[in-house]
Amino acid sequence: MLNNDEDRQVLDAICAHASWTRAFSECIDHGKLQKTSQDISCDDQCDFGKWLAGLSPSANDPAMKKFATIKNMHSRFHVEAGKIAVHVENGDRAAARKGYEAPHFKRMTNSLIINLNDWREDFRRFS
Repeated sequence: MLNNDEDRQVLDAICAHASWTRAFSECIDHGKLQKTSQDISCDDQCDFGKWLAGLSPSANDPAMKKFATIKNMHSRFHVEAGKIAVHVENGDRAAARKGYEAPHFKRMTNSLIINLNDWREDFRRFS
């Protein structure tokens, strides 16, 4: 189960994810990334990804039932963001914007946030 510090990590991840997606949109507009597309596509380069990679979920912990789902969703998000970032690196801001605004990327982003919020609720419920 998560302690208060870990609960804060999940909350921080939700806020950081929203903030990062806004900043990523600005990077697309300006045609300049803060990290390489390769770094963006790795799910263990952001603070949340580092924290997530360090967790060792117990099969007996009901709050950790969503761990694999969250980890998978987070990884898929980074892979897709990395693909969009390649367009920015290649100077094709229009293609990057199209990828960023694509319904599947928006759904992926929103689903990750929704699942992170659900996960926090699980921790509260089972703590």
